[in-house]
Amino acid sequence: MVARGDLGAELPIEEVPLLQEEIIRICRSMGKAVIVATNMLESMIVHPTPTRAEVSDIAIAVREGADAVMLSGETAHGKFPLKAVKVMHTVALRTEATISGGEMPPNLGQAFKNYMSEMFAYHATMMSNTLGISTVVFTRTGFMAILLSHYRPSGTIFAFTNEKRVQQRLALYQGVCPIYMEFLDDAEETFEKALALLQRQGMVKEGEEVSLVQSGRQPIWRFQSTHNIQVRKV
Repeated sequence: MVARGDLGAELPIEEVPLLQEEIIRICRSMGKAVIVATNMLESMIVHPTPTRAEVSDIAIAVREGADAVMLSGETAHGKFPLKAVKVMHTVALRTEATISGGEMPPNLGQAFKNYMSEMFAYHATMMSNTLGISTVVFTRTGFMAILLSHYRPSGTIFAFTNEKRVQQRLALYQGVCPIYMEFLDDAEETFEKALALLQRQGMVKEGEEVSLVQSGRQPIWRFQSTHNIQVRKV
């Protein structure tokens, strides 16, 4: 967590923006989730609208690659907590829409110590970006969903897991929409169940294409021990 208030109290204030960028860069290079927090919308503790500088501050954190931005005093004891959340949500969404995903990190194969999985996730991201589609990933540990988030695909990563603790952890990662679902013994039936669930909840539309991703690192179905990616029409 990049707590700028604490950093500003311990270090010269002009160093804080540089440290924020550096910490985010290091966290991303190591595949760690990073949160930027404190003093994001400080003026909204007492005022209903933010300053232009605060809006820019949120946008900069998003563009630098933060997985999450967090409010503190604005919602804990501020006069306009809901407005503050709405402003942050709106600014973050607008900024994310301008960012192109799928860049090749300079330390490919070093962050997760699993070169094959990283290359698979990178090319799965490239395919999703080229086709303009979302990704559906099935995971027990969250590993492949985290890898995909590492490359910042332009579409949503729908991460299906049968572990509640994994669902909660994945909610922190940028671009990941974790969904709890019990896996069936048959892989094809599980795929159909997941796509039907997404369609019922309005997350995908009938006729839309999505990519289905499975990791062979810890296979969910015994007979599938290799990385696998498919493109399916809902």
